[in-house]
Amino acid sequence: MVESRGIQLRGYRRVFRIERRLFRFDRWRIPYPHGVPLRGIGYFLVLELGVFAASRLPLLGALIGVWTPAIPFLALPLLGAFLLMQGRIDGRPPHHVLASLLRWSLRSRWLAGLSPCPAEGEEVLPLEEVAVAYDGRESFLVRGRIRGPAQVMFRYPGEVKVEGAPPWARDSKKRAARARRYRVRRRPGAAPMLRGKVVGVPRGREVVVE
Repeated sequence: MVESRGIQLRGYRRVFRIERRLFRFDRWRIPYPHGVPLRGIGYFLVLELGVFAASRLPLLGALIGVWTPAIPFLALPLLGAFLLMQGRIDGRPPHHVLASLLRWSLRSRWLAGLSPCPAEGEEVLPLEEVAVAYDGRESFLVRGRIRGPAQVMFRYPGEVKVEGAPPWARDSKKRAARARRYRVRRRPGAAPMLRGKVVGVPRGREVVVE
C-alpha cells in the first residue's frame, strides 16, 4: 500500500492565504532560498524587546549579564522565533492564540441574552424589596388602577360599574360621563374582541381593573 502524504487543511483560508516573505534588502539578497517570513521577523523583534526589558530588571539583568551579549540578544530571539514559526495550536499561529486568550481573559464569563452581566450571586445594588408588575401591553386584563388623563385599550368584553356619579344623574350615559371611578371586571369565558376598544380617561378620573 502507498502511504498518502497529503497536507491537512483546516479551512479554505489556508489555501488562498499566501504567507508574506522577505527575500532581499534593496539589492542584497537574503542567503536563504525560501525567504524569511515577515511573521518570523515580528516574533524576533518582540522577543528582542522582551530580552532587552528583562535585562533592565535586577535579578534577570544579572543572569543575562553572565552570558556573552550575542547569546541573549541574538541567539535566544532567533531560536524563539524559529520555534514559534514551527508551532501551531489548533491550526492557528501562536500570536492568534495569545490574542484569543487575552480577549477571553478580559471578557465577561456571565452572559444574559448574549450580553455581559454580573455573576450569579454577585451583589450589584443592595435591594431590600423589588416590585414586579405588568407594563400594560398584555392582551389580558391585569389588576390595577389607572388615573387619568390616559387611554386604555380593552381586548376582552367586561362589565363596568361606575362610582362617584352625582345622585341626580339618572341616565346611564350621564352617570358614566360624571362618574369619578370606573370598575372593570372581565366576563368569565368571554372571547377576545376582533378589535380592541380604546377608552379615554379624563383628568381626575380613574379606572380600577379587578
